[in-house]
Amino acid sequence: MIIRLGLCQLAPEPGDPKTNAEAICELLETADADVLAFPEMFLTGYGSDISGLREETEEALRSVRLACESAGRAAAVGAPRWDGGRTYNGCFFLSPDGVSCYDKAHLARFGIYSEDGFAAGNGRAMGSYRGIKFGMCICYDIFFPEILHGCSLNGASVNICCAASAKPSKPFFDAVLPARAVENVSYIAFINNIGTMGNLEMHGCSRGFDPLGNKIADCGEEECISVMRIDTDHLSECRETRRHLSDFRSDVDWLGRHRASADEGCKKY
Repeated sequence: MIIRLGLCQLAPEPGDPKTNAEAICELLETADADVLAFPEMFLTGYGSDISGLREETEEALRSVRLACESAGRAAAVGAPRWDGGRTYNGCFFLSPDGVSCYDKAHLARFGIYSEDGFAAGNGRAMGSYRGIKFGMCICYDIFFPEILHGCSLNGASVNICCAASAKPSKPFFDAVLPARAVENVSYIAFINNIGTMGNLEMHGCSRGFDPLGNKIADCGEEECISVMRIDTDHLSECRETRRHLSDFRSDVDWLGRHRASADEGCKKY
């Protein structure tokens, strides 16, 4: 199966979920892609004041979901998620197959970044479009490989990372993104914010990689929609060649349960 995934490196209207949802809905009708993916917190704007925006944001998400069903397409949208008294930094995957949401697990609280107003998520999440599974993570999460590795081991063909990465962080994303593709033998789509948000200058450079780490889509530093081709037959061929998922030692507790017995066995040397 072949599908087209659009990396939508676009600047949102800060604090205006309705307008941003309308832009998404229009693209669902006109863009040459089956799945559209947007940056971190696109629906409200990264760093914007979201107090008082819960009802408007949830209504905006419903409008995008209905547009996805009408167009027969899917959208991955960064937006806050409220649950009881907690607010999460979320990535919603809205599709005719259903709706799922990933809550950012590793919140950035260092240097120029501050996400103290959010609660941390505690697990992986995957979306689905035409039966193809999509893993999800958000920005800083990409530096913790277990998230997307877990998604890939559980059937994800494509991993999405929506981000609000400022210019000082660009070299680190340059290094890690192709590695995440290769280690998981999975397509990876990185969709970053563009322009100035609060006191941060985003670096853009959204891009896509194939399962062997080759770059197949690139937005550069301007507003752009770049489309990457997802080919599940090619993915299967890559996973026959590079067996990183099938050879994974799931019988070993890599956090250390077996370390004590291994240390005991070394004492005789």
